[in-house]
Amino acid sequence: MKEQYTVRVYDPKVIRRIESTFKKCEDYYPNKNSFLVDCICRGMTNVERDIFGVKNVQDLEELYKEISTTTETLNKLIKLSEENARENMAQLLMNEKLLSCNYNMLLGISNKVPYDRETVEKGSFDELPSRFKLILKEILEELKNKK
Repeated sequence: MKEQYTVRVYDPKVIRRIESTFKKCEDYYPNKNSFLVDCICRGMTNVERDIFGVKNVQDLEELYKEISTTTETLNKLIKLSEENARENMAQLLMNEKLLSCNYNMLLGISNKVPYDRETVEKGSFDELPSRFKLILKEILEELKNKK
């Protein structure tokens, strides 16, 4: 027995698009079924390429085009990753300042050192304590050596 599929399309926009496209290229297909089968096959090719990275390249020109498309996609991904990394770094630095301030203020409270709101807002307590600077330096060096 031959396998076959029946597809139902309910979205009116998709139906109009199918009808419109078929009318424009009706001369290329013997009937609407062959047109739809071609659309599905072309769509599967895109899905395989985009999701699984599978592409059957027919000639050298198509290979160069595929390499170019892949390079563009990778460049966009790199740019997005760089922006994301900058935002993450900014958040980390803000958290470091906030935690340093809290830590230093707690030390001040435990030593009964007086401080006021203006002193805190000026950033007097934002400096990372020396021992944490050393720990951070050691961690960064260890991570650098793991490359």
